[in-house]
Amino acid sequence: MISQSTGCWCMSVKGMLMLCMLFVVVPAFTGVIWVRLLRTGGGWNGFLHAWVCGFVTILAAGQLVLVPFVAMQQTLTTAIMCWKIVLTVLAVISFYLVLLHGQELFRIRSLKKGEKQEGGGERSANYWTAVFGVLAAVLILLQAWVPARYEHSDDDDARFVAEEVSAVVHDTMYQDSPIVADFMFWNTGEVRKDLTSPWAMYVAMNCRISGYAPAVLSHSYLPFFLILLCYAVYLLLGRSLFGKDMEKVFVFLILISVLHLWGYTSTHTLASMLLLRIWQGKAVCAGFILPVFFYVFCEVMRRKYRPGYIAFLYVASVASCLLSGIGIVTAPIILFLYGLVDYVCHRKWRKTFAIWMAALPCAVFLGYYLIG
Repeated sequence: MISQSTGCWCMSVKGMLMLCMLFVVVPAFTGVIWVRLLRTGGGWNGFLHAWVCGFVTILAAGQLVLVPFVAMQQTLTTAIMCWKIVLTVLAVISFYLVLLHGQELFRIRSLKKGEKQEGGGERSANYWTAVFGVLAAVLILLQAWVPARYEHSDDDDARFVAEEVSAVVHDTMYQDSPIVADFMFWNTGEVRKDLTSPWAMYVAMNCRISGYAPAVLSHSYLPFFLILLCYAVYLLLGRSLFGKDMEKVFVFLILISVLHLWGYTSTHTLASMLLLRIWQGKAVCAGFILPVFFYVFCEVMRRKYRPGYIAFLYVASVASCLLSGIGIVTAPIILFLYGLVDYVCHRKWRKTFAIWMAALPCAVFLGYYLIG
């Protein structure tokens, strides 16, 4: 007979493998579409682009599926089935691209004879690059491990978890009051704003698929994956700012890590959002989606930019709506301000107009919230 501890261990391994599939493998495979469009190349740079862009795409798909299903008061099971269909379509497209352009997508550039390595090629430079890289990796893994191992909750947490539990147990979406468990309509009380930002239902879908309870997934596992995703964006941002000088990129990551570790001056700082309550939608918006926007802005600012980055702004705009009402409002503001900056720098009104139009999804969901 299999002992109880062995059975629990097997279930834990199965659950962890499922979470790795949901938050690493599936997003990275979906992001192959963007690796092709953005022509980022292979290697770890291509993987980071695939992982980050793929996760943003999955969030956007969740928003497009959940909002109409919540409005029609459909079950969580129906929403999951539709979401899986969308992800399957994206996976088929990615698989087609891998078959057609696999050699190009995963090609790792080799150094030519006599060519220096990134960052100068000097032995001393390589030494310090390795030191700073290891230090940055230790700090990032520490920040991802501690919130996952030692739980922290705040006042907003009870409502979010209650909504997720109700969805998983009752197979409903925002139809039960998180306070008294009575039936309620979506346009009653605080639930109204959750209609256009159904992050809790996105977490509930992952809970149903993985088999983990909402409180366990939110407090123990989501922080680990989400914090690593946030730092993946910072790594891409560092590459955009400092190019191939990896020593400066790693120092940039160390600086960001120190600011986060010592930034808990109030409950509303980015450090608080990232390290103490990253499982909440507004924290994911502040720690992940907004840095994604700034990374894309850095790439679009280049005189010879890839148009695929502007297309990605539209997807990121939809994804920001899923997370929080803050995302619905903040994304159009930063898109408008960056559009002005880009026009002053390059004087291309069509490009500026395309950037401003990326705020249209936010305007649609905001209008639906106000008059729907």
